[in-house]
Amino acid sequence: MPFDPIARTSVVILTLDAQRYLPALLTAIGGLPQAPQRVLFIDSASRDQTVALALAAGHQVHGIQRSDFGHGKTRNLALQLCADSEFLVYLTQDACPRGENWLAQLLQPFTDEQVALVYGRQLPRAEATLSERFAREFNYSAQADRSTLADLPVRGIKAVFCSNSFSAYRRAALVAVGGFPEKLPLGEDMAVALRLLQQGHARCYQPLAQAVHSHDYSVLQELKRYFDIGTLMAMDDELRRVRLAASGEGLRFVRAELAVAWQQSALAELCRIVLRTLGKYFGFALGQRYQHLPMSWRRRLSMHAFFWSES
Repeated sequence: MPFDPIARTSVVILTLDAQRYLPALLTAIGGLPQAPQRVLFIDSASRDQTVALALAAGHQVHGIQRSDFGHGKTRNLALQLCADSEFLVYLTQDACPRGENWLAQLLQPFTDEQVALVYGRQLPRAEATLSERFAREFNYSAQADRSTLADLPVRGIKAVFCSNSFSAYRRAALVAVGGFPEKLPLGEDMAVALRLLQQGHARCYQPLAQAVHSHDYSVLQELKRYFDIGTLMAMDDELRRVRLAASGEGLRFVRAELAVAWQQSALAELCRIVLRTLGKYFGFALGQRYQHLPMSWRRRLSMHAFFWSES
């Protein structure tokens, strides 16, 4: 019997004032040769035409208050709302799948019963900067990848690296590990990937499934993002131990990024890379010590200030 999971798959899209992204996203979904079981938008009280556009396209919308949103919490809500699905695909509003067969390609690794998590390749925007493009090429290569618990001692954090913007899960496996951790500012995807590997499942990277998704972060934004990453590693004991097993990955990234900028004689970009790297370093260091900071500082330093309102 051929493997045909699409009819058993819910595509879940998290939105907040997503009107500018929806035309391309709805086209990517509407152009699929086979429709999924459902397309569900979980919308955080958008004030633009997000809800109207999603409904007009024939999709389901579940509204929540902005104060109720959480990266893990809202994805767990989707687990409940899509209890009749075997697979769940999660998209963020700014990730636009490319090609007609992106959904089938993203789901293809599930032919292996051990696979519980698949994430696809992310490509830079057309207007992306040199550093923005490099980050996508470094983290999302053309080479497929698979990891299990046996890979953790050697590969460390790279064995659980994934993305919450363009990914698919085997619902039963996700439910069995308790769903996504909710008490984290971000990184719920890597945290749950680790838990899935610990239960004997496999994580796959599927580069044939592609989505356009990248960001050009400023120095301040990088500091805030890495404050949240540092906080994540301080809050999740399991991830912290895994991170320590992989040495030098961040340094390898910086060296390679500087080399590319140097080869292209992009002196202004070299300066930006140095400043952003410093921002990442200080942000991560502060995040590791978040417990020693007053709550007002945590909110100001975080890219996800709403997380601290709930803490």
